[in-house]
Amino acid sequence: MQPPHWKLAGAAIVGLALGLVGEAAESIKLNIRPGLWEIASEGQISGAPPLSDDMLARLTPEQRDKFQAAMQASMANAAQPRIAKNCVTPEKIARGLDIQQHGDSSCKKTVVANSASEMEIREECSNDQRNTVISEHFQLSGSEQLTGTVHVVTTSGDKTMTVNSTIHGKWLGASCGDIKDSEIEK
Repeated sequence: MQPPHWKLAGAAIVGLALGLVGEAAESIKLNIRPGLWEIASEGQISGAPPLSDDMLARLTPEQRDKFQAAMQASMANAAQPRIAKNCVTPEKIARGLDIQQHGDSSCKKTVVANSASEMEIREECSNDQRNTVISEHFQLSGSEQLTGTVHVVTTSGDKTMTVNSTIHGKWLGASCGDIKDSEIEK
């Protein structure tokens, strides 16, 4: 079983590109074409999993070994390129681009840049166990080419994990076919 923050890291690497923004204070102006998009992404995870010493102490030696093996596999998997097809609707465009929706009331989202060709969003989530900062930056070349970066830093106590991802997207056509949201190809 993977801890929730590793699911966030996985989402940052795999899903990265064209999801839904939670609640942005202003409407998103990004001039992106609706339809089917191909998104290539790859990333790197570094640092220690931000788990408290108390949480690690509760694991048996066998559980700790399995956990460490799973973390190493996740870090190696993160470096593998991913290709996904994403259906981008006008409604999704109006809400923006995001890697993760957080229902956590401790999260604060700030739109840093918002134009027809560029969008940057910063989100910070803090609670008594960990602090996570997510910075997303997307740029368009015309309305059919997208590049971007996602930077996630999660800290708990003296442990910090960093996820850095790059994204390259291209518009494939106006019809999404059978793809309703996102489908990973590779």
